[in-house]
Amino acid sequence: MLDAHAWVCCDARMIQATATIRCAACILFLNGCAAPATSHDESRTASSASSPDNLSAATAIAHTRPLFDVMTFSQWQVVGGDARFELHALANPQESAAELTLVGRGPIPRNGFLVSPRELGDFTLTVDVRIGSAENPRAEAMNSGIQIRSRRMNVGQGNAAQWTIGGLQIEIDPSSRAWSGGVYEECGRAWLASLAENEAASAAFVLGGWNRYEIECIGPRIRTKVNGVAAAQWFDATVAGVLAFQVHGGASCEVAFKTPMLIEHGIHEWRALADEVSGSSGERCAWQSTIASTTRGVRLEIEGAARVDLLADDGARLASLSTSPEPKISAENKAKPSIVELLWMEGEGAALLDGVRVAQFACVTVPSRVRVLGESCAVLRAESLQRK
Repeated sequence: MLDAHAWVCCDARMIQATATIRCAACILFLNGCAAPATSHDESRTASSASSPDNLSAATAIAHTRPLFDVMTFSQWQVVGGDARFELHALANPQESAAELTLVGRGPIPRNGFLVSPRELGDFTLTVDVRIGSAENPRAEAMNSGIQIRSRRMNVGQGNAAQWTIGGLQIEIDPSSRAWSGGVYEECGRAWLASLAENEAASAAFVLGGWNRYEIECIGPRIRTKVNGVAAAQWFDATVAGVLAFQVHGGASCEVAFKTPMLIEHGIHEWRALADEVSGSSGERCAWQSTIASTTRGVRLEIEGAARVDLLADDGARLASLSTSPEPKISAENKAKPSIVELLWMEGEGAALLDGVRVAQFACVTVPSRVRVLGESCAVLRAESLQRK
């Protein structure tokens, strides 16, 4: 027997209810009903303020567990559009949390999300996904996704709060484009890793049927599979955040997530990197630092034109990236520094400039040093990515 504690709406009042999940039973979550003492908008503000940012509370889990055992359904909250989420138990005599299907429905005017109560760092999520149903068959007109390493955002104007979820999304795309399993950034950079050049993955998604999604986020690397076919890979400096299930705004949308299973692998974090300024033959070395063999990335904030090199022990260049000599100007009409990110994992990596991937590289050996070359540049901040 699986007992769950939920808040439901009744005649515009909040009442506390205890729901017992049996076969064919469900729990309803309605937006704005997450707490009895606050209004619809106040509830969202409180949720955002209390979202767990301190990852020290998370612990590595060495085995697969049902997602709604790790974080019980009553702890999750709806953010954004007024999507309705139901948790259904399958016909299983043990009534395990492993045998649960989450169903999200619209229509809603803007995207709605069911958001985890805490952040995840490194993890693997396996879940079966179906979009559309016999009662709502026009799946090709729908859209959805699974948010990973994401965050709550207020996109309202002035004093009017309007909360949503921004960050990386693993796409559920039943349209003719067929980019299911690709990586998209909600409220950000848009498409990061599409399936435009991956015909096998594009054809793997079964319209109207169940599709097995495998999402692996370890260190800076994100990899996805759809029905066993490798779909997308992306390197990103964001290494922790909330998990969320999306119901897309607009036309009527219905999406189901069956038996979500989670493995937590631990946490990576960004740490300050000590500098060791010295000269370099033939070129001016503005900054350099040694890095540990366990490092999985370097992030630098640089002012002025510079070249950043990732070096092996023997001095060989593994990756190189140059910043623009033309300063970027912020909305406040101030010069903005460049953000350089060199990220790698298990022999492969990517170089990003201001969040845009400009190169991929192979780490034929373990990086041991990073240096910055330039005549009139300054390193304002330097960090390395390490396992916590």
